[in-house]
Amino acid sequence: MSERPDALALKQLLSPLLLEVEGVSGVGVPGGRLTVYLEADDASVRNRVLEIVARAAPAAAPHFEVTGAFRKQ
Repeated sequence: MSERPDALALKQLLSPLLLEVEGVSGVGVPGGRLTVYLEADDASVRNRVLEIVARAAPAAAPHFEVTGAFRKQ
């Protein structure tokens, strides 16, 4: 049985990598679940995120949410 990775630790590990991907708006852990926020529902962006996660944290299973681009207010 594999241990589920800690969501906050995953966010700290993966955020710098995932935020470099064009089309990723943000990374969060609502409800303790690693969530990747996307600007649009784009299969190539999802696949790129999954590749990065598979290399850096293979036990992680990111959830995707399409939110549009985040902007400073």
